[in-house]
Amino acid sequence: MQIVWEPTAIHLLKRHHTLLELETFDVKGTPTPVYCVLPAEKIVLEMATLESYKNLHQEFINAYNAKNYQLCRELMPILKGKFGGELDSFYEEIAKRID
Repeated sequence: MQIVWEPTAIHLLKRHHTLLELETFDVKGTPTPVYCVLPAEKIVLEMATLESYKNLHQEFINAYNAKNYQLCRELMPILKGKFGGELDSFYEEIAKRID
């Protein structure tokens, strides 16, 4: 999984790649969202449901940022294995943090 956080790179990559927000970090006093770039070969078989799972992932991120950990716990089993498994380790790390 590739990680990007530079705003210009994110803007350019979003045109031709699938990016998913992961976390927001404080970089020199500025909240900086970090995204992962999903490899096309990992998601090609999920194209029919990709938008739905992207929306669920964003709900997960919103819930995590709002400290709604119960919703995170409910969404994790649905999201694990999606996106070609690229984000499974991310979901596992979040699970460790909130338990």
